[in-house]
Amino acid sequence: MTLSDDRVMKLLKKSFVCGWKNIARKTAYAGTSNTHLPTYKAVTVTNCAGHHNVQMFFLTSDGKVLHCLPGFWNPKHFLHEAGLAVKLGHLYFRRGISPLTRNARYLDLHLEHALAHDPELRSASRHQGFDAKNLQKRDQTDFRRSEGFITSGLKTPDQVMHERMAELAFVPIGKFDIAAYIDMGRKKYKYDHGIPGQAKHGASGPTTSTRKRSGKAPKI
Repeated sequence: MTLSDDRVMKLLKKSFVCGWKNIARKTAYAGTSNTHLPTYKAVTVTNCAGHHNVQMFFLTSDGKVLHCLPGFWNPKHFLHEAGLAVKLGHLYFRRGISPLTRNARYLDLHLEHALAHDPELRSASRHQGFDAKNLQKRDQTDFRRSEGFITSGLKTPDQVMHERMAELAFVPIGKFDIAAYIDMGRKKYKYDHGIPGQAKHGASGPTTSTRKRSGKAPKI
């Protein structure tokens, strides 16, 4: 419930002009998980969960991308990332530095910020199970650790997010490859829990026994 936090709203009102766009069924990258009814209770999820459904962009006044937060975010951690966006905005409009220096500093700020994430933020940004399984099956992914002392397991989304942003210094929003940026696991999964007339099952779809009885997955 990021935008329900008073601290978040105070920062947004102070530092940004806010807007929104409905991407459902209008973009190739939008997620296709099943319906969530308005009567559902809001629940706490990990940072970056829902990366195909929600993207929060921080832009300059002339449409250059400073930062993008994929998925839902804990308000405290959102503020941490929004603070970086403000700093990057000041960098973009700073006079007296060359484009090369500006872009190099942009890269440094994103990577330094990733390294500075504390254990709490990293733990709160762990993969959802179905996303982790999807990434582990891939032959190539920038989530896989391949250098340093730790060579097993997956990097957390908050780390890869900054690594990807570091390569996209002040890209115009119209040229920003959103689909590639938010590729952090599965694009589609089922979640029918609580929908009237539907069986209760988890994020991976109905159980084997349900499929055997019905012959096919329930429709939404």
